[in-house]
Amino acid sequence: MRQNQYPCEDVVPIEEEPRHHLVFVNEFVRAFAVEIAPRERSLCHHHAHDYLMYVVGDAQIVSAPRDGEPRTHTYHDGDCELSPAGLVHVVENLRVTAFRNVVLELLPRLGKLQRGTEPRIVAGNGTVQAIFHEELVTVWALEMKADGRAEVYGPAIVAALNADSVKGISWIAGERGPAGPDLGRSARAVLFQLGRPE
Repeated sequence: MRQNQYPCEDVVPIEEEPRHHLVFVNEFVRAFAVEIAPRERSLCHHHAHDYLMYVVGDAQIVSAPRDGEPRTHTYHDGDCELSPAGLVHVVENLRVTAFRNVVLELLPRLGKLQRGTEPRIVAGNGTVQAIFHEELVTVWALEMKADGRAEVYGPAIVAALNADSVKGISWIAGERGPAGPDLGRSARAVLFQLGRPE
């Protein structure tokens, strides 16, 4: 009998997997900053809720589900992927650079939220681009120069990015007003705008 290269007998919930760092939780979402070191793998873990993954930097991984064959996935910076609840798997990073991403779990009460106005640049130089859209979440890429300011509206999760890393994740309950590189002193951010459109 062939030995399983990705054993998955001992399963931990995602919040107990040491490479998945829970940085925000409320009744609507849980946000994790994920980092798997080069050539390393996660513990076998369970995704109990639908989740959205936003990839920071280029990556190549193996996702080895407990009840299926391992599959290799190649990602590019800014890729988004929505996955249904129930996945139990091991993730192996095949690259010599860290695999970094933001995982946003969509909890059952998320459907009760109403999404705010689309973000927009209000001063200086910058861009706002929708990069992913589903019924309950739209993902926006914000890039601003030093003089740039944007208005962003909640309910939303915002992650400040720097090169290939996640610098900070925070919750926006309503209108945040002018925002810019002060988001963790980063000129780049990703905004997960949540709820049903107005």
